[in-house]
Amino acid sequence: MTTDKGVPSLPLGRRRHRKNLTLLTASTAMDNAESSVVTVLFPLMREAMGLTSSALGTIVAVGKVVGVVSGIPWVLLARRYPRKVVLATCSGFWGIWVIAAGLTTSFTQFVFLYAIAAAGFAGAGPIALEILGDIYGDSRRGGATGLLYGGVALIAGVSAPIFGLLSGSADGWRYGYMASGTLCLVVGLLILLLLDDPAPAANSTRPPLDAIQRRARSLRGGLRELLPTGTYRLILVQRLCSGQNVIMSFGVVFLVEERGFSTATATASIVALPFALGYLAGTVLGGRVNDRVHRLRPRSGRIVMLQSSQLAFAAVASLTTQVAWGGGIAVYAALFALLGLLQGQVPVVNRPLIMAVVRPELRALAFAVSVTTVEALAYAGYALLVGHLGDAVGLQKALLAVTVLLTTANGLASAALYRPYARDRIDIAEPRTSSLGPRPPAR
Repeated sequence: MTTDKGVPSLPLGRRRHRKNLTLLTASTAMDNAESSVVTVLFPLMREAMGLTSSALGTIVAVGKVVGVVSGIPWVLLARRYPRKVVLATCSGFWGIWVIAAGLTTSFTQFVFLYAIAAAGFAGAGPIALEILGDIYGDSRRGGATGLLYGGVALIAGVSAPIFGLLSGSADGWRYGYMASGTLCLVVGLLILLLLDDPAPAANSTRPPLDAIQRRARSLRGGLRELLPTGTYRLILVQRLCSGQNVIMSFGVVFLVEERGFSTATATASIVALPFALGYLAGTVLGGRVNDRVHRLRPRSGRIVMLQSSQLAFAAVASLTTQVAWGGGIAVYAALFALLGLLQGQVPVVNRPLIMAVVRPELRALAFAVSVTTVEALAYAGYALLVGHLGDAVGLQKALLAVTVLLTTANGLASAALYRPYARDRIDIAEPRTSSLGPRPPAR
């Protein structure tokens, strides 16, 4: 049984909670802001460089594949050096490479510098999530995770139409990258100066903290701790089979190529904002609902939420991509808002699931493996697949295969998580690492 008892290693008031959560959100959002430039301005890059839809798949895939190999080294660095210094570097100061990507003169140069930039951003998510898990206890992590990812979505949604306005200039995509990289540098400085970094809480029911930390500092030792957990292994398989993320990577291009909307007037990019607002609602409200369902059904509530969101997403994705709707961009804006709402359910369930079955000292490594390695590998593969299928048979059929059929199968197969999660969650008994006052134990 997961308990919420004890005191945090670093007392944090409500204001400091909000400040830290804001900084963690900003650090996580930097990768998404860069992706927004690619998603919204790729049609302009395509015209300037003579590219095809498969080039977008290549850009997305390269960024994710680089993250597969670079995320874990950043986490191991954070085991040896102050976490906020490492976080400020990989999510902030690494933005210099984003600026450099905006100054390139060929597609090859762009992909190379984009890959270097992505290699830094891959470390931000796992480190930020580990700090988040240290600040909030199990009964409140859904809501906190929802606020983090909701903020990320809001930043991406607001920035996308702004970047879309840059499409009026032939070099608009360059300006977008230079602005994004500059913002990264500012965020890095703020993290370095203002972020509080609570240490993982101690617990007498676990092995000595120093022994676990020593094993966690090596990749092999950390994986030996993680992989015997059945729930964690199944989550890795489940994320490997997830094709949901490509919907927004190709959403704007889909509307341009398959539905005839314009990029020059920023019409197609309008859907990014309702998607982000829907995602914001899905994470914030979904996080609170997830916490409530978890308290009512601690053995299965999170799995129910995960399955429901996946199957509903597949149904709405089918309506969005397989039906040619009349009525202009407004219908698609509404559908993308609903897709965002359902997509927002995934991280607020998935991340607390991992936190509930993985010891605090190993969470950053667990997220590096699951998010920046497995999810990134899946994202890269499906981006390449959709890009090449889009060139061969059209984006409508490509998105049918990946975002509709695969997501449906994955949602049904997630039922395999019920039994191991009910067993594994009782093995992690930890104190609540928040200073907002004692909470009753989960039942």
